Amino acid sequence: MTLKSFLFITSILFIGLNTYSAKAQNSIGGHFGFVQPIITIQDGETSDGFDPYTIGFPIGITVRKNEKFAFDLEFVPFIGSNRDNYSSVNELIIHPGLLWGIGNKLTFGNRIAFETKSGRYGITPLLNKGFLIGKTNVFAEFVLPLRVGNNQEVSITTALHFGIGF
Repeated sequence: MTLKSFLFITSILFIGLNTYSAKAQNSIGGHFGFVQPIITIQDGETSDGFDPYTIGFPIGITVRKNEKFAFDLEFVPFIGSNRDNYSSVNELIIHPGLLWGIGNKLTFGNRIAFETKSGRYGITPLLNKGFLIGKTNVFAEFVLPLRVGNNQEVSITTALHFGIGF
């Protein structure tokens, strides 16, 4: 993705967020957490997120239309280590999606994903469970990223995402 394309997409998203904030019934929130890939299956092989170690730190802005529906824009930098124990940011995912409350503090969602370093893209279905710890909103989320593109075989990953909402 070129810088020009990225700036254009970002501008459109911010214009959309600004439009939403002008309406009284909408609310804006966000979240921060970590996501741990567990297992990835690609090209008939299975790998885990632990050797070498990889972890992501999702940061999201949520525009909630009502109690049942929200748009969420998430940015997920991933940090990974190589076999020599050097760590670096090895991916940034731009991850917008739609979320639907399905009752009992459960949320189903689906995101589209644009991996800026690998050039891959796809969808990420999710199931989220919210909790209150004191007055703090926390959540646990199961995500199932499906990726294609950049002349690679389809991959599917299972991952767990934990975080706080505000």
